[in-house]
Formats: sequence, C-alpha cells, structure tokens
Amino acid sequence: MPDDQAAYFERPHDQRYFAPEIETMPREQIEKHREETLLGDLIPWAYERSGLIRETWDAAKVTPADVQSMDDFHEKVPFIDKDAIRSYRDRHNDPYGGLLCIEPRTRGVFSAIFSTSGTTGDPTPAPSAGGGPSFLVREFWEFGCRPGDYFTETLFTFRGPGIHDTIRAIGATPVFVDHGSADMPFLFAANEKYRPTAMYNMSLAILMGVQQHAPAMGVDPEKSFASYKGISWAGEPIGPRARRITDDWGLELFQHTALGDVGAATECREHDGAHYWEDTAYAESLDPLGTDPVADETPGELVTSTLIDKIAPLIRYRSDDLVRRTLAPCACGRTHGRIWTLGRKGDEVVVEGRSVLPMDVWHAIELVDETSSGIFQIIRPQREVDVLRLRVGYRDDGKKGLGDLQERVTASVAEALGVVPDVELVTNESLLKLGPPHKIPRVTKA
Repeated sequence: MPDDQAAYFERPHDQRYFAPEIETMPREQIEKHREETLLGDLIPWAYERSGLIRETWDAAKVTPADVQSMDDFHEKVPFIDKDAIRSYRDRHNDPYGGLLCIEPRTRGVFSAIFSTSGTTGDPTPAPSAGGGPSFLVREFWEFGCRPGDYFTETLFTFRGPGIHDTIRAIGATPVFVDHGSADMPFLFAANEKYRPTAMYNMSLAILMGVQQHAPAMGVDPEKSFASYKGISWAGEPIGPRARRITDDWGLELFQHTALGDVGAATECREHDGAHYWEDTAYAESLDPLGTDPVADETPGELVTSTLIDKIAPLIRYRSDDLVRRTLAPCACGRTHGRIWTLGRKGDEVVVEGRSVLPMDVWHAIELVDETSSGIFQIIRPQREVDVLRLRVGYRDDGKKGLGDLQERVTASVAEALGVVPDVELVTNESLLKLGPPHKIPRVTKA
C-alpha cells in the first residue's frame, strides 16, 4: 500500500480495484514476491527469534540455510499447528506459544493484543504492532464503500489491525455497534440517521437480533438496510435459511473467512470463491492426511505462511480447515488465489460408515419451524461413533411447550442423512452462550 495515507483519498470513485497494481499482479510477480519475502527475509527472522519455530525446525534438523528455493521449502520445512502452539505455551508458561519475535516488555511495542475466537479450543492471544489500515481496505472498496460514506462495524475479538483504521483509510466513518441482539435498536437508528453503505460484519446472531426486534419496533429490515451496498458475513458459512432471509431483505452478502490465522479471504462481486491476497500470505492445499499437494479445485487442508507478520509469524501452519482452492484468475480480473471453505478436518463424524459434516445437518434442522434458525452442535467424542448426537437450539416464545418437536427434528435429520440422530433440545439463547458472539462451535466433544 502507499506510504502516504493521503493517496487513499485520491482514487477515482468509479475505479473497480482499490490497488489495481497489486490486485491484478501477474502470477510471475506474485511468485517472485513470495519467494523473496519468505525465503530471504521472514524465515531467517522467525528462526532467530521465535522459540516455537526454532524448536520445531531444530527437531526436524532444518535451518534457514537449508531452504534456498520453494522446492526446498515444500520438501524440508516442518509444520506447526494449534496443538504445537498450546503445548509450547503450557511447557514454557509463554502466553504467546513461542511465536513472539519481539520483547514484550519494550514500551510501545504492541498497539493491541487480539485473540483467536477459541471455537476449536481455548483462545490464543495474537499480538499486533503498529497501526493503520490492513489489506481489508481492498475488500471494503469492493463492497462499494467510498470516501465520505458511513460504514457499520460490529464489535468482537478479531485477529489483525483495527477494522476502524481500515474504514478510515478509505475516507469513510465507522459506526460502532455491539455484536449482539440487544444493540439492534441502535443499529436501526444508525441505519436511519447515517445511511451506511457497508457493514463488517453480519452473522447469525445479528440476523436473529434483527428478526427479534424489527417487528416490535415497526421496522422493515429491507428499508432499514436499503443504503447498504455490501455486507460481509463471517464466523461460519451462510446457511440456506439465512441466505433466503437476507436475499428477501435485498442484502448483498460477501462471505468472509479466515486464512489459517495469517489473514483472511473475502468474496468479490462475482461470488465465485473468496479472494486471499498473495502479497500478504502463502497458502498451500495439502492432503489432509499427509503432506502432498492436491490438484487445483480439489478439496485439501489449508496450510498457510505469513509474508507480513514479523511480530508472531506462522510458517507452514496446518489450519485444520478443509478448502477447495484455485489459482486461476477470477472473472473480476483479480489474479490472486481463491478458496471455498468446506469445513474443518476435525469436524467430520462417521456414523454407520457415513461421513457427516455440519453442512449436511444444517438444512434438515432449518426445515423445522421452531429450529429454523439453524443453531445446533454435533457432539463428537471421537471421529467414529455409533449414534449421531445433536444438540439443537429452538425458539422459545413462551407460548407453547416442546410438544413433538424432538420427534420432528429427528425425522427431518433422518430423512436427509439416512441416519437416525439422538437429539437434545436447548433454547437458542442457551446455545449461543457456548461460543463467541458471532458464532458457536458447530462440533463439540461433549
């Protein structure tokens, strides 16, 4: 990005790309930049300063001097994962899991400490240094946000530079809203007063809040959100029912997903995969049960390496995320890679020889009126189980009992999967408390 922040405000408003020289960079330049940055700068830096990287590489008998090409990188560089970070943290009493490459007690080192969401385990602190806009400025420009606009930002923990700095980099003004049902009346009032053009981000929790408060307040969601040109949806996939509702409200949603804790990926207006920026991260797609790369467009496990984070760098980080990836240019003209998130490697449960993932269950639960919000968990004590156990949230309007709800949910899932589940019913509100504000763990051990 330009060093002079004033340059942000000089872009033609009708320009499709925020940074065309980067977003449409030829593949040869992308690969050259990656190799020079990763091999020449980041790897030596991380090996010298990161306790976890050094410990992992020493155990594999690899040093930066052994990695002189991307072929060497793929052949020799060992992997790290969340368990390795947690293990180092616990063994060394190090809250940063051996990743921190700067002295934490140095005054002014950190601008903020963020956190992972903790969906798959206990949250991991993620320190950040410096301020200013992030690469998400490209996505926000694609949403349709321009200088002088208002931009709604929902507040929750997020790894990376402040979203508000990114919004201001465009020349827009952030409007802050708590990520929870109780703040929906303020959101409606802000929509009416400021007419924002974009939001980061909407989720199932906010959608439910809008549905809960809009009728009582006499608010028409379609009219309330009429000024929005683009809204990101993050934290989990968009379920079929949520898609129908937001379509009825006239919202254009952009699926936004993590890129293995080193960055993020977001759809463009083509809605054909989420773009990730290869000037900021290197992404591999590997055999989930091995180390071999999979072919383009073939499901694999996302493995990522940062190209820009020298504070707590992740290198060859096995994310546990199953994705479909392509390096083919998008119809929008951007040349960077795209991914489609399929689920988590650790989410699969095998019942009676059948593989089941959360998305396989989702639609069947949404078909039942009282559970149509699609809030549920698969209880997975181990990968292979005799019975598919589900914890399903239902809408408690206080007007009627559960009746035959359990039977109807069971029948709906059994018809969709050919597997009869064991269903536990809890209220939506109770189930939402089991996760961070913007999502819940869809798979749990108990």
